[in-house]
This record gives sequence, C-alpha cells and structure tokens, in this order.
Amino acid sequence: MNQPSVHYFKGGVAMYTLRDRLGADVVNGALRRFRDKYAGPDAPPPTSRALYAELRAVTPDSLKPLLSDLFEHITIWDVRTDSAKAEPVEGGAYRVTLFVDASKARADSIGNQTPVEMDDLVEIGVFAGNPSGLSPGESLYLKQHRIRAGKQAIVITVPRQPTRAGIDPYRKLIERERDDNVGEIGTSRPK
Repeated sequence: MNQPSVHYFKGGVAMYTLRDRLGADVVNGALRRFRDKYAGPDAPPPTSRALYAELRAVTPDSLKPLLSDLFEHITIWDVRTDSAKAEPVEGGAYRVTLFVDASKARADSIGNQTPVEMDDLVEIGVFAGNPSGLSPGESLYLKQHRIRAGKQAIVITVPRQPTRAGIDPYRKLIERERDDNVGEIGTSRPK
C-alpha cells in the first residue's frame, strides 16, 4: 500500500488528464459552477460527490469511462516501453517502431488488484534532442492511440531522426512505475 505516487499525486494527475481531454475552459467552468453553488454562509457543504457531478455534467459520453476510472475507482495502469527502433526512410524522415506493453487493473480498499479490460486512448510520443527536467525532449510526434492490454507494436513516421519514444510520456495515467514509459531509440541501418 505504500505507494505515494498513487495516493498523493492521484488528484493532480486526474485533474491534469481531465483538463487535457476536456479542455481547460470546460474543466474551469465546472469548477466555477461548483464554487458558486457552495459559496457563502447559507450554501450547503461542498462534497466530493457534488464536484464529481459537475465534472460528469460536462464530460461527453465518449470520455465517461475515463472519468469513472479517474474518480470512481482505484484504477491503475501499467504502460511501459519495452524498446524502440528507428530506420531512415525517404526525404530524411524516420520510421519508428515502438514496442509497448500495457495493462489496467482496479484495486480494492486494501490494495487487492483485479485486471480489467483495457481499450483506452493513450498518448504516444517520439522526441528528438536530450531530455531535460520533466521533458523527454523536443516533440516530433504526440498523438493518442487506441491501446489494448498486452504487448503491441506501434509504427510512426517522423520528419527527422528521433532519440527517444514512449507511451504516456507526460504521465497522465495513474501508475505505480512511472519511469519506464519512455526509452532511448536504437537506430537501424537501411536495408
């Protein structure tokens, strides 16, 4: 149970992810309505359920499963980059093949985990240059891909030579192990 990345950072990660998916204006509007309903001495006491109701009201049906994962359940993803390779193609571009492994589980109140089906949109990123701080480098590619549980290969073409690639590079999912999402790219020679 001693997982500070889960119990201390979950709220911040959940709100960051929600802002990314819904947009800052939508999330801020829901927070503003929540604040306005529960402000003042005669207002009812604010609760987490009331906040969740405001967030749910602005979430489209397509994102309600994610909202549920972030706020109703103890959902833990495990996404990692096993390896990545790049090969030059025409015009100075590179074809990157990223090998990832993914799973998703729900935990109960004492930490027992049960695997659940994963069919989630997760960011895939390819980067150039050297990482600095929390940045994996200059972004050459950053888009959501449909990721299911298990090992899978993702092929992407980028405009120039990459140095790193990975899944969920900005750590928007709740994970126990967060340092295996992005890895160095090995470059293969053209055939």
